[in-house]
Amino acid sequence: MKFKSKIILGDSLKELKKLKSNSFDHCITDPPYNLSNYSGKKNIGWYKSNPTWRIEKKFNKIDEKWDTFSDDNYFNFTKDWLDEIFRIVKPNGNILIFGTYHNIYKIGYILSKEDKRIVNSIIWYKRNAFPNITLRMFCESTEQIIWSVNNSTKKAKNWIFNYNEMKKLTHNKKQMRNMWDIPMTPKNEKKYGRHPSQKPIEIINRLIKGCTNKNDLVIDPFSGSGTIPLVCKINKRGYFGIEKDKKYFNFSLKRLRSSK
Repeated sequence: MKFKSKIILGDSLKELKKLKSNSFDHCITDPPYNLSNYSGKKNIGWYKSNPTWRIEKKFNKIDEKWDTFSDDNYFNFTKDWLDEIFRIVKPNGNILIFGTYHNIYKIGYILSKEDKRIVNSIIWYKRNAFPNITLRMFCESTEQIIWSVNNSTKKAKNWIFNYNEMKKLTHNKKQMRNMWDIPMTPKNEKKYGRHPSQKPIEIINRLIKGCTNKNDLVIDPFSGSGTIPLVCKINKRGYFGIEKDKKYFNFSLKRLRSSK
């Protein structure tokens, strides 16, 4: 069967406005976290005074133009793209969004204010997370996925959750928990290029198998390295990805073309 599947190069806010209402079954996406400008500074004290990490280990903070906003601009940007997702995803379609403490609470606030049913949160535990080099806080070893349904709290119904498929993926064939112990993206998934926030295929595979059905059409407005479109393709889901950075767009195309 042929799917209406593609990724395009463009700005997500502009491209989303061109899409028809109720034209997608689900949205799964990994938006900018605003990590590049979270501190508002580029060379804060610990970084200036830490030659071990800065010089010897060549540590670099995430510094990408697509991930740099002021706090107010980030909130408005998030609300703008979510409003478009609410419009183009069908009623009761799943909306799953990645984040960390930098942005996930803003996303949750917007979902609540728009009266979207929040079903679950998923915690991704990265057992091989990068160590905290400031020595001023706990090592950040998790990311979160907030799962909402594109309908009001009272009206949301019949959302997709393939419970038995998820049981099959557990080692004891019991209910899958919402705490996922999965290592960070392995090197073999980066052979066509590197993206600073690339997610492991294993995580996306669970989301696709658990929260979508075959032949469903999934939109990812921030497709980055193309992992979500790639896993959709592998699992016979349709996909529509948008990526504004040409380097990552070309990287995604190579990954998609190499898959069967």
